[in-house]
Amino acid sequence: MAEFNSKGRVVVGIDGSPASDVALEWAANEAMIRHAVLEIVYVWSLPNMGYGGFVAQLDDFEKDAKVLLDDVEAGAKKRYPTLTIEAFLLQGPPAPALIERGKLADLLVVGSRGHGGFTGLMLGSVSQQLVHHAVFPIVVIHPPQQ
Repeated sequence: MAEFNSKGRVVVGIDGSPASDVALEWAANEAMIRHAVLEIVYVWSLPNMGYGGFVAQLDDFEKDAKVLLDDVEAGAKKRYPTLTIEAFLLQGPPAPALIERGKLADLLVVGSRGHGGFTGLMLGSVSQQLVHHAVFPIVVIHPPQQ
């Protein structure tokens, strides 16, 4: 039987969507059960503007991402005061960045926005990429149906 070496860390990828809020709640509860650190990760990237589109300052995207991450982190620390919480802001494609963070953890948690069919095919799905390429435990949380 293989021995399990706990890294004491649960990573949750967030993006400001309702699905990531549900994933954050699930990951925080799991981190409490495991007595693990909760690592909140937000990966931002520049939007694909095509040719000739308006390109805002790179700093604006990073600042907006930092504000979102800070707000989520502050809310999580208030809601889960006994939990050790760390936040990381990364830049690049979300799936590869989350895979790298997940390698340092016992578990990676992400939310699913439910984009299937043509939308999921055209936009790509971070959760699908993670499920296909991660070599560690991953949980994809689907928000409750309204």
